[in-house]
Amino acid sequence: MQHKKSFPFLGGDKIMNYWLYVMEQYTDVAFPDRECITVAPDTHVLQSSVKLGVLTEEEAAAPKARELAASRWEELLQGSGLCPIDIHTPMWLWSRSKFAVPV
Repeated sequence: MQHKKSFPFLGGDKIMNYWLYVMEQYTDVAFPDRECITVAPDTHVLQSSVKLGVLTEEEAAAPKARELAASRWEELLQGSGLCPIDIHTPMWLWSRSKFAVPV
């Protein structure tokens, strides 16, 4: 916490999970328990989750939407070989493109 002011954009649960993912992708870091890195449920992931039927619009607007989204994705991906954080970038890009590619 002593250096938090020096890194204002790296705080918070959603961004922490994404930065762990980025560190693993672009460095030689290998987390032995990467399945514990949840999806980083930002606005785009929430919108994609609604579009895919993982959350309802009401759930996505609720105060605990981020926690609910992370929990649902963890449950859905169990046994798939994918870790929840692996789906962040595709869902983020899909939402950012205004869902140009239909599913």
